[in-house]
Amino acid sequence: MVDNGMSAMTGSAYLESGVRLHYYDCGQGDDALVLLHGYPQTAWQWRHVLAPLADAGYRVIAPDYRGAGHSSRPSDGPGRTADLRGDVTLPRGGYTKWAMAEDIHLLLHDHLGLTRPAFVLGHDIGSMVATAYAFRYRADTRALGYGEASQPGTEVFDRLRGSAIEWHFNFHALLDLPEALVAGRERLYLQYFFDRHAARPTAVDTAAYATAYEQAGAMRAGFDLYRAFDQDADDIRAAVRDGGKLTIPCLGLYGTASLAHADAAEKIGRELADDVTVVGIPDAGHWIAEENPAALVETLLAFDGRTG
Repeated sequence: MVDNGMSAMTGSAYLESGVRLHYYDCGQGDDALVLLHGYPQTAWQWRHVLAPLADAGYRVIAPDYRGAGHSSRPSDGPGRTADLRGDVTLPRGGYTKWAMAEDIHLLLHDHLGLTRPAFVLGHDIGSMVATAYAFRYRADTRALGYGEASQPGTEVFDRLRGSAIEWHFNFHALLDLPEALVAGRERLYLQYFFDRHAARPTAVDTAAYATAYEQAGAMRAGFDLYRAFDQDADDIRAAVRDGGKLTIPCLGLYGTASLAHADAAEKIGRELADDVTVVGIPDAGHWIAEENPAALVETLLAFDGRTG
């Protein structure tokens, strides 16, 4: 059940990519607004905005991307070694954002049978998946939203990757060590990020996410998202080189109390797209869909010409 008394249908899609995706489906028609969550969250982060956006006329699709929530957690590579005497550049397979974008495309077009180009919006690592989707499926994307994330393949990402704020990027990329240190302490570890990056930490449903990431393999899948960053950067650079910047309308979002991303959204947009609008969500830190969902809905509708 979601806000405003509207219940969203939940479903599971078994895709040709070999992945099973769990998703929320709210609203009617073929005008899809796809919401892609971040880490360490699930599609549950969108619970406050599903009904208002469906009321505005969207078919709102919010999946747990591969590795998260109730979706399956595939793995097809050995990861990055923690032994610096070995190959420290080998990425773990299965969690490139290019591959994850294919999951979303299969969900929309093969499983749900949608035919019109979608408005795809992501938060945090979901932004990376949304951006990969917009580049990989240009003809099937009418607008892109991204927020509260640096994007591999940009100068912003290269700068932030080694910063004190994003210390966890390199830690999560190590093979086995993060899993070993976090095992049995998932709730404590995730709470640190929710508290540190929020303006209103109590707005975040920590219990739901801790339960999700206490499942076997869930933290490994989450860390694998980071292990794929090098390949993600190569994929985006190649997409810009071969096809040019995005020409669709793009919405960059950030929480006005965010530690890391208040100045990144516009710089990322300029590197990747020609038509960029950047909006700060007030009274929110990193977790904007939970900290100020009303302002997020208002911003999306204004950007897409649904209000005012």
